[in-house]
Amino acid sequence: MARPLAGALVLGLLTALSGCAGDAPPRRYLFASMGTRASLELRDKGGAGDSLALARVQERFAAVEAAMSVWDAGSELSRANRAAVDSALTLSPLVGNCLTLAHALRAASGGAFEPGAGPLMRLWGFTRRQGRLPAADSLAALLPVLGAYDYDAGSRRLTRRHPAVALDLGGIAKGYALDLAAAELRGLGLASALIDLGGNLYCLGEAGRGEAWQVGIRDPRDRERYFAALALRDEAVATSGSYERFVTIDGRRYGHIMNPATGRPAEGLLSATTVCRSAALGDGLSTALFVLGPAGARRLLAERYPEVLAVLVLPGPGDSLHVQASAALAGRLTIAPADRERCRLEFF
Repeated sequence: MARPLAGALVLGLLTALSGCAGDAPPRRYLFASMGTRASLELRDKGGAGDSLALARVQERFAAVEAAMSVWDAGSELSRANRAAVDSALTLSPLVGNCLTLAHALRAASGGAFEPGAGPLMRLWGFTRRQGRLPAADSLAALLPVLGAYDYDAGSRRLTRRHPAVALDLGGIAKGYALDLAAAELRGLGLASALIDLGGNLYCLGEAGRGEAWQVGIRDPRDRERYFAALALRDEAVATSGSYERFVTIDGRRYGHIMNPATGRPAEGLLSATTVCRSAALGDGLSTALFVLGPAGARRLLAERYPEVLAVLVLPGPGDSLHVQASAALAGRLTIAPADRERCRLEFF
């Protein structure tokens, strides 16, 4: 059951640091969903409709989790991953529409975002939460399998072409759920709300009195603190980083974001944050940008997603950070005073 919080700070990869108080005091509700912490903050006047708004958000999250969880053998996606090879399966609109978005991003990113990366996650031990270093020949044999499926968006028909094919929509499902939840709130006539699902945020409208939501970006070297803040209005924000989830093998830490081209954890960036109107696109794209690295990420944004803004964090000497951000974020991205000397900021 959700419970109201009095000024609590919700933990996540990204969290609203503050918002200028509007005419009505904010009401924030904390709950668990999709295997992570979630919250809903409402800032519209009144509060009589809070219970309905919260219920609608929780229902949307629960529906996505029930359909797409790879941890639940009974979910629609898990059943699809067990379907007979070469046998077409029609997906529900809920799962099919999410896979359509994922498949489009896969094509646009040249495979950097791969919904068929489930076998890689298993090989590295992420699905068992106990890592192991894959043998080189095992990786080489598995890579061609990742894309061995056909999907027709019009009919929502999925056909597995190899028994090892396993789709995993975890890289886009939270954003997809946020979009559904935001649509529910708009349908209720709400104009100012913050939805947080495991650090992925949807900032509905403004924080109040014409003020933007202030959203913190976690320091990838110390996730207990923030090194920067973004000013957002009616936008979604998502971050992918190697610090979010990892396994330790023989004393070395390996991040969970896999490069489908190599079968190994992606390297080059510490984190990639996206800002855009679609939470699903931003969620999946943050993963693709992380996989592509700084040069590839900037190229993908310029060529395919000029409407999406991004903050790319690269390692600098010692504990310093090299921050590359979209030019349109100038004036909206603020480095924390305590971090200005250790952060080198440039816009592209």
